[in-house]
Amino acid sequence: MLGVAVRIAQRMGIHSESDLAKCTAVEAELRRRLWWSLILFDTRIGEIAHSKTPTLDPTWDCKIPLNVNDCDLRPEMKGPPAIQGKSTEAIFAVVRSELGEFIRHTGFHLDFTSPALKPIAKHLQNGLAPEGGELVELEKLIEDQYLKSCDQENPIHFMTIWTTRVYLAKCRLLEHHSRYFSSSVHRTEAQRDAATSHALRMLECDTKIMTSPLTKRFLWLNHCYFPFPAYLQIVQDVRRRPISEQARLAWEIMSDNYQAWFISQFREDKPFFKIFSKIVIQAWEACEAASKQPGTTLTPPRIVSSIRHTLAQIARNAQNTDTEQPGYFMGMRIDEFPMPIGFADQSLPNRIGMQDDYAAMRSDVYSGVPAQIPLDADMNQLDWDAPGGWPDWGGV
Repeated sequence: MLGVAVRIAQRMGIHSESDLAKCTAVEAELRRRLWWSLILFDTRIGEIAHSKTPTLDPTWDCKIPLNVNDCDLRPEMKGPPAIQGKSTEAIFAVVRSELGEFIRHTGFHLDFTSPALKPIAKHLQNGLAPEGGELVELEKLIEDQYLKSCDQENPIHFMTIWTTRVYLAKCRLLEHHSRYFSSSVHRTEAQRDAATSHALRMLECDTKIMTSPLTKRFLWLNHCYFPFPAYLQIVQDVRRRPISEQARLAWEIMSDNYQAWFISQFREDKPFFKIFSKIVIQAWEACEAASKQPGTTLTPPRIVSSIRHTLAQIARNAQNTDTEQPGYFMGMRIDEFPMPIGFADQSLPNRIGMQDDYAAMRSDVYSGVPAQIPLDADMNQLDWDAPGGWPDWGGV
């Protein structure tokens, strides 16, 4: 139905400013709002399906919606309402559209979706920009034009601020990997620190969203954006450099985010938890191995202690289940258990009882994990520096 809606919208011309110019000011603005809602939703669904079909691309010219209140749009208007330069009830949708407008013209997005369209992307017409340069300008624009007028005590404004900052950190991390993925030049320690800092920033901002009482009504949306790519970046870096100062900070930040997500959102008896816990425990074991000294005992971080406790509980439950029902594991018939797990398979959640987890894991897990990951995943299988390891992180 969404695909049909997008095609109908294209036939109506709501993606084209030349067609919108024939409409009244109010109708043109409503059509812009509709187009951006459809295109951003379609982009997210494409990630869920692990599809590279481009919709968020530079081939159309619909402007982003105006930052105005609904009451400012009146049928008798002859021209568009004046933008007052302050936060409005539409600010969340407007900022998301602003981010979408930016990313559809960037090389790190088009490298994955449509490399052939890079020559027409407006951000790329002046050649390769310094690392992070475009994002610095975007961040300043967003902060000055939208976020500085937001009230942190207003739930919609709070969501706007922190979802935007999560996404900007994600873009910085994606640009970093896009820049060095195909390069034969090895990254310096400072560059690795920068990449992990972006991932840590993602988790810190996401934790604010997940733990604030202001976002209670909006968590359904954030549940579609589990920050798995950030975890992958962090645990891989921790495994390579287990005793760095950044590694100690990383365990604290991951522990806070883990508690915000897994205590309430994920069911621990599902396959995704097994994959997630495996890569985290492997990273901690690397820290333990690197810190082995006579008389030295490392205190496991909260995320590791919680995962180990949960895995022990799962093992006890599985043992009881296997004793009572031979041929079953964790409540599922062994001969029906799919191995390996293909996250690109949309029917997977229904086949193995993951319906409860699907909404929370669908976005970044689909776009940040290779097409097939076995439950006994090893960190080496998820190495982004290796050929074919670069994940797809498009979308808004």
